[in-house]
Amino acid sequence: MFQSIRPLPNPSMGGHWRGNSFQFGLIAEHVVSIRYLFYPHSFPQLEENQALLSDVQLDTSYQFGDVWGWEAEFSGSEEEHMVYLIQLQEKDGNTKFVFDPFARESLGGEHWGRPIGFVMDEEDFRLSVISRPKSKVFHGMRRLPVLRQETPTEELIASRPHHPHHPLEQSVIYECHVRGMTNSPSISVSGSSQSGTYQGLVECIPYLKALGVTAIELLPVFDFDENEKIISDAEIEHTVLNCWGYSPLLFFAPKQSYASDVVNPVQEFKAMVDKFHEADLEIWLDVVFNHTAEFGDNGYADHFKLLAPDQWYLREKDESYKNYSGCGNTLNCAHPTTRRMIRDCLIYWSHVMGVDGFRFDLASILNRDSAGNIMDFPQLLWELRHEPSLKNIKLISEPWDAAGAYELGKAAEFADWTEWNDQFRDKVRRAVRGDEGMMEGLKESILGSPNIFGSVEKGRKRSLNFVTSHDGMTLMDLVSYSEKHNEVNGEENRDGHSADFSDNCGTEGVTDDPKILSLRFRKLRMFHCLLQLSNGIPMLLGGDEFGRTQQGNNNAYCHDSALTWMDWNLTEQNSVLLDFTRRMIAFRKQHAPFLFSEKSKYKWFNTSGEPEEFAPYVRTLHFEVTNPGWPDQAMRILINCFDKPVKFNQPEEIAWNVLIDTEKEPAEFVSPVGGIAWLEGFSVQVLRGHSIDG
Repeated sequence: MFQSIRPLPNPSMGGHWRGNSFQFGLIAEHVVSIRYLFYPHSFPQLEENQALLSDVQLDTSYQFGDVWGWEAEFSGSEEEHMVYLIQLQEKDGNTKFVFDPFARESLGGEHWGRPIGFVMDEEDFRLSVISRPKSKVFHGMRRLPVLRQETPTEELIASRPHHPHHPLEQSVIYECHVRGMTNSPSISVSGSSQSGTYQGLVECIPYLKALGVTAIELLPVFDFDENEKIISDAEIEHTVLNCWGYSPLLFFAPKQSYASDVVNPVQEFKAMVDKFHEADLEIWLDVVFNHTAEFGDNGYADHFKLLAPDQWYLREKDESYKNYSGCGNTLNCAHPTTRRMIRDCLIYWSHVMGVDGFRFDLASILNRDSAGNIMDFPQLLWELRHEPSLKNIKLISEPWDAAGAYELGKAAEFADWTEWNDQFRDKVRRAVRGDEGMMEGLKESILGSPNIFGSVEKGRKRSLNFVTSHDGMTLMDLVSYSEKHNEVNGEENRDGHSADFSDNCGTEGVTDDPKILSLRFRKLRMFHCLLQLSNGIPMLLGGDEFGRTQQGNNNAYCHDSALTWMDWNLTEQNSVLLDFTRRMIAFRKQHAPFLFSEKSKYKWFNTSGEPEEFAPYVRTLHFEVTNPGWPDQAMRILINCFDKPVKFNQPEEIAWNVLIDTEKEPAEFVSPVGGIAWLEGFSVQVLRGHSIDG
């Protein structure tokens, strides 16, 4: 089957099948020979086994340092695609089986929540499929790499829609979960082959366009094993999974069970991207380059641990795994091997798969040296930003990790990245909760955190603003719960953040009290309004626009249920909130040239119209925006974080009209009379003024 087998120096990593040519590259330490084992793609079914189709044995003549490379011609078979495994022969005579960490497709994850595995008969190399035991360690293989003929990249790009390339400062982001978006019975595709898939996500495009966002940011789609952590608790009535997927198993392969056509997940992912691009919407991915699914010392050993652990992972002197990720291991992002993988991975997903941007989970880990210390200059982030192949790709940092590193502002200053601004999140939450002493922080947040990013102008491109994200409470839960409620996670409510700066508005959880509900929805509208009025790039958590709840759970990573699925019935039930969110996004887009440009000028006042003051008891903010491009206009934004109405004085020589009032519907707007504007407690008004003489 394989002919003219020969060494290949400096190969591309992984396996590549182009025409009748095969090329393979692998990094492996302390091995004396490697055998590639090939099988037909005509399985798996549970308890089925498969005989070896072909194999290739490599001796040290195929070794170039720690890199092993080979190429060959392929003939004499009708196979359209195959699966393969790799056997390592170590110096001590031991043999180990691994799967290729650079595989671009995989087998074994077809069925969501169904843990299967592959075991090898070491005598005849017959491969069997089994139902994987419910344990944290499995000594077989969790996946098989799939190899199929590749279409030249240039042909793929030429036949696909152009990327939208929305400027960052004009973007509005929608963070969501592929499976959670369309798995609820409340959506028409539920129960079909499209439910919870890339194809199902395409059905959401009209809704997203009507909402007004410019990009969706998907929680991880790199292949992961949702069954990796089994929690047994008699009090938990449902299966607990790693639903979010922040545990990459294969960095180049899309999650197989997210495809309705599980045999062709790459093709379906590309088709989804193309549909979004045709609709002028971008696709961003949340990516995890800080740890892998192999966990720590007692975790799985799938590939990196067995191939070259010191190149891939940060290790202690006793060879145990450093854990700055909170997940048992930490990628060695200071090593050229890992850096090369990250770069190649981003180029593949952007150029071949069509992705427009990447948000890096726990990105401070990418700035740790080989000893685990934080470096002053974020060299890897700088290199990625200046990589020519990634020139037009959005790069966003989550500027902290699980071991205390906190670097908000560093990636923006030194590497020209955009960053998740958690200070915006916390200050806006505390202000809307009604905390004292928050107005100066709220002002900074509205300006785009110039104290962090260096200027208002820089903040517009570098501060990614959010009030909620996947990690924490939903927006509805922020105003419905004063404490987290994670009991169903099986960790006795010990997991998740302890400080969400939430407030239940008078009653914990669900209520039918009209006064409490009125206050909650008033605060929800206030959150949405402040997000869209702030300099920076706004991001919404999927479902916040219509009041999705997780019943107070602020760490719902392990639930694939109605708790985390999008309940589309709420679009009708809370239609007023949804309409308001759409209106605020449209308002931002319409008035962005006036509010968020280099020429925009800000002037700050107290409620009487005198110069601003930030005494601890003050819970109001009052400012004016002018722009020389519109010399006869001004906008005033009035913010009341008290629970009682407050009077704001306006210049009487200006005719003011209400553009936004978070407490009223447009038909109920009341313009200032005699220069006096009254704001209900916890509300925002936006006024536009024209000179009476103008």
